[in-house]
Order: sequence, then C-alpha cells, then structure tokens
Amino acid sequence: MIIDKIVQAHSRQEWRNWLSDNHDSEDYCWAVTANHDPVSYLDLVEEALCFGWIDSTKKRIDNTQTAQRFSPRSKRSNWTELNKERVRRLAKLGMMTEAGNRVLPDMKVESFVIQDDILAQLREDETLYRHFQAMPDLYVRIKIDNIQSVRNDAKLFQNRLTKFIEQTRINKMYGQWNDDGRLLEY
Repeated sequence: MIIDKIVQAHSRQEWRNWLSDNHDSEDYCWAVTANHDPVSYLDLVEEALCFGWIDSTKKRIDNTQTAQRFSPRSKRSNWTELNKERVRRLAKLGMMTEAGNRVLPDMKVESFVIQDDILAQLREDETLYRHFQAMPDLYVRIKIDNIQSVRNDAKLFQNRLTKFIEQTRINKMYGQWNDDGRLLEY
C-alpha cells in the first residue's frame, strides 16, 4: 500500500483543522506523526470520528515516524462498541460535527445484545457469572463486541471468548477498553 496524501499531524488542532477543511472532499489520507509530536493515536481517532472518518491501516515509515490511514465512513459501516462510546463522549463535549453525526449508527446502549450462546457459557460457572455481572457495563460491551464481531472466524472467535472467560473467572479485566480513563467519567 502506497503512503500518499500525507497530512503532517503535529498537533490535535492541526489534524482537526485539516479534517474541517477536507473531510467532504478527500477520499482518504495518511496522518503522519513523529515520535516527539504531542498528538496521540487516540487524539487522531477521536477527531476523525467527529468528522465521520475512521482509521484503518497503520504503517511505520522509519524509526521516528508512523502513518495512519484515515477515510470517510460509509453510513452502513460496522461500528465497534468502543467507537460508539468514544462518540458519546465527543458528543457530550460538543465536539461532533454535522458530518460526523450523519454517519452514526444506532447509538442506544440498550441496543447492544450479548448473544445467547455466549451468555450460556458464562452462566455455566457460578463464580465466573458472578464476576461477569460485577464488571463495568462499558468493559463488558467492548469486550463482548470484540468477540461477537469475529463470529465468522471460528478460531479467532473461540480464542477471544476463551481469553475473556479465563480472565473473568479470576475476576481480572484486561486490555484497552476505556481510553486511559477518558471513557470512564465524562
């Protein structure tokens, strides 16, 4: 994949300005950041969501620079529970734009459903299920969505489900699920 249409994203504001000027005219871009730049991957993703864009491929350019590909979302694209929660936060902070709002899916938390076979496995072990019920709703939605999203890949699905069950059995939350606390209280 060729890295072209490069946007130097030295700060969150620079990236937001570029998106504001180009979100409706470009079909993709590569946001390039250097190790010393204050802008984080999460900052890039949040601003992209504000304008209805999404990240995909990440490539290392050299020892000091990384390129992240961004493009506009289609109205029918799949949304992770993590990105939905990010958008809920961004909306509450007044950062979402009309372009970002146009591509939103059903944003109701209640719309997320844990599939019956997963719930059945969690209920098989009383301790496991008790730990599961005590975990934060956001954590559960993000982790279960990550499992359910790969249902068509049996091996990956089983690996993710097994890890979730094993970690939940010992009452341990794992992985990135709250954007370093940004999604906990907003």
